[in-house]
Amino acid sequence: MGNPISPTVADLVMETLLENVIKEIRCEIPVVKKYVDDLFLVVPADKVEEILDTFNRYNSNLQFTCEKEQNRRLPFLDMVVIRQPDQSIKTEWYCKPMASGRFIDYFSTHPLHMKTNMVNNFIRRVREFSTNLTKEATNEIIKQQLKINHYPTTFIHRCLNSTASRAVVVPAQSPEPIIYKPLIYVEKLTSRLKKTFRTDFPNISLATRNEFTIKKLFTNTKDNIPTEMKTNVIYRIPCRDCQASYVGLTSNQLKKRISNHRSNIKQMEALIDATSRSNPTITHELSNLREKTALLAHCIDTRHRFALDDTRVVDQHRRQTALPILEVCHITNTDHTVNKRSDVDCLSSTYAAILHTIKTTKSKQPSHSTRTHRTTSSNNSIQ
Repeated sequence: MGNPISPTVADLVMETLLENVIKEIRCEIPVVKKYVDDLFLVVPADKVEEILDTFNRYNSNLQFTCEKEQNRRLPFLDMVVIRQPDQSIKTEWYCKPMASGRFIDYFSTHPLHMKTNMVNNFIRRVREFSTNLTKEATNEIIKQQLKINHYPTTFIHRCLNSTASRAVVVPAQSPEPIIYKPLIYVEKLTSRLKKTFRTDFPNISLATRNEFTIKKLFTNTKDNIPTEMKTNVIYRIPCRDCQASYVGLTSNQLKKRISNHRSNIKQMEALIDATSRSNPTITHELSNLREKTALLAHCIDTRHRFALDDTRVVDQHRRQTALPILEVCHITNTDHTVNKRSDVDCLSSTYAAILHTIKTTKSKQPSHSTRTHRTTSSNNSIQ
C-alpha cells in the first residue's frame, strides 16, 4: 500500500488471474468488468458459488467474496446497476451506507477554485451515473450532499447551472516546459502570488498545499528524539561572560557538532597558553584556528567562553539544503550575535521587513520554559 508501482502490479496480477480463471469456467460470461480488484460479472444464478470457488482456487493469497444483486440492484464502485424487466441496464449514483458524505468543507483552508472544481466534478459524476433518475432527483441528491459540507445554497445553484452549460476547454500548449512548484496556501496572499507568477513567469505553475494537515491534529505517538540526537538543526550557544550568542547549523547529530566545538576550544586554550613563549608558529596556528568559526574568534578576542551545555535548538528542517537560508534568517533575528557580517550578506533586503515582523511578533509572545531545550554534560561530552 502506498507504493507507486502497486496499481500497476495489481493490474497485471488481475489480468493474469482473469485470463486463466475464465478458461476454467464452464458457462458463458457475457459481461466482465474490472477496476483494480473489483469485478463485475453477469453469470447464471445457479453458477454463482461454482464460479466463486473457481476464482478462490487460483491462488490461496487471492481470495474473493461475492455480492449478489438484491431486487435487481447491484452496487459497483460509485454507482448501482439496476436490471430492468426487459433486461436492459440503468444506473444510479451510489454511496455506501457507512459513508459520512464528507469531502472538502466549504470553510476549510483551501483555494476557492479547488472547492469549485471538486463540486463541479461531483455534480458531473452524479449526473453521469444516474441514468435512472430525473434531473430534479439528481439535483436533490447533489444539494443534500453539498449541504452536509456547508456549501451555501447560492454557491450550489451557481455550480449546478454552470456545469450544465460548461464546455471543455483545452489549454494552449506553451512553447516552454511547465515547471510545477508547491506553495503553502494563505488566504488572499496566495491568489495574488499566483496571479503575479502567471503574468511574469507563464512557464511556472504553482500548486497550493494546505499547511493544516491531519498530522497536525493528532499528537505524535512516537518517542521524542533527544535534543542532542537531532539532525538538520539550527542551534544557538550563549556566551557565559556576555550577552552574545553564536548561531550555527549542522546536518549531523547535534552532540557531534558540540563535541567538535569543545575540541576546538580545548585546542585554542592550549595554543593561548603556549603563546606566552612568543612562538611565531603557535601564533600562526592560533590565527588559522580563529578563522574556523565566529565562536572561536569571539573566544580568542575577548577570552570569553561559551556555555556549550546550554545549547538550544532554534529550528529544524528535514531538507539539508534549506539549512543555510534558515541559519541566515536566525542570525539576522538574533540580538548580539557573534556571527560574521559576511554570513548574512547573501540575504536579500526584500526579506528584511518579513524577518522584522517575525521578530517583533515573537518578542510579544510570553516565554514558556517548556520550549527551552538544553543539552546535558557529563565528563566533558554531551550524553
